[in-house]
Amino acid sequence: MNKKILFSAGGTGGHMLPAINLMKHFFEKGYEVLLVTDKRGKRFIKNNLEFESYVIKTDTFSNKNFFEKIISFFIILYSILQSIKILKKEKTSLIISFGGYASFPISFASALFKLPLVIYENNLILGKTNKYLLPISKKILLSKTISKSFPEKFKNKIFCVGPILNKNIINYVNTKSENKNFSILILGGSQGAEIFGQVIHPVIKRIKDSGYDIEIIQQCIKSQKESLIDYYKKNNIKNYIFEFEPNILKLISLADLAITRCGASATAELAHTLTPFIAVPLANSINNHQYLNAKFYEESESCWILEENNFNDKNLFNLTIDIVKNKNKLIEVRNNMKKIYSNKVYLNIENQIKEFI
Repeated sequence: MNKKILFSAGGTGGHMLPAINLMKHFFEKGYEVLLVTDKRGKRFIKNNLEFESYVIKTDTFSNKNFFEKIISFFIILYSILQSIKILKKEKTSLIISFGGYASFPISFASALFKLPLVIYENNLILGKTNKYLLPISKKILLSKTISKSFPEKFKNKIFCVGPILNKNIINYVNTKSENKNFSILILGGSQGAEIFGQVIHPVIKRIKDSGYDIEIIQQCIKSQKESLIDYYKKNNIKNYIFEFEPNILKLISLADLAITRCGASATAELAHTLTPFIAVPLANSINNHQYLNAKFYEESESCWILEENNFNDKNLFNLTIDIVKNKNKLIEVRNNMKKIYSNKVYLNIENQIKEFI
């Protein structure tokens, strides 16, 4: 049987990173793999030149007026025609869709060729594109069990396989020893979080002024980088300030605590490395998915949530200093993270798709 799998994903990290991780897995096992994405997604695979990829131009109807939707309709129609051409050429056995509007055309076209379509959903609420594709999909693989707002008639297609993370993170063993400095990692998502660069650094100074040895590893936007470096240097706080770090595991392994946005991959990486975190969900995330991601971990007592409307120096200081003072809270959180940890995601996916390829 032809061992070729086509992956489709929208151009954000939440869609692309799981897709790339799974592509690497099947490539290592001898499968042919190729990717269909948009120009935003292309930047995620620049270091994976062994993967063949197609970049299609497509669009979405969301947040458009009537005339813009007409234009979007023709762009989407053209992208479906592009997808038909790709499928005729490639003759794949299976399509795995990771969501995002760029994944719709090729996934929709799969039905015309009677190709099996498997959907992967990374969040705790089904994305719009994946929802549209439910009727033509064979299976829906979930990072975590979706209990709300999932259409009843499609629940027989659901299989919970776990978060698709980099294998270095899945296999990571947390052996961090007690250091003199308490290390805090700040993660703002794939683009950084501007509000983090406004609120957090005065809090770090207050903690240091309270008598605690603190070091900071902080992601920020480009315009904030130099001022943050200067601030921490002036206040004699050990720091590493960055915009993007390809080896995020290196930074996670140094951290006693993280303060983070709540993308599905970021929170899963922290949980799998047993890194306690304060979750600050993006207030305007689509379908409030960041809050739901954070809530999943809070309910298992594996994180603390500080919602954006309460994210100020007073609340953040009170919460963080309490954690710094009470190291047993960190131990409890790490123990709770162990209860929800699984390293079988790749095996689970193999078992679910073996009937198709």
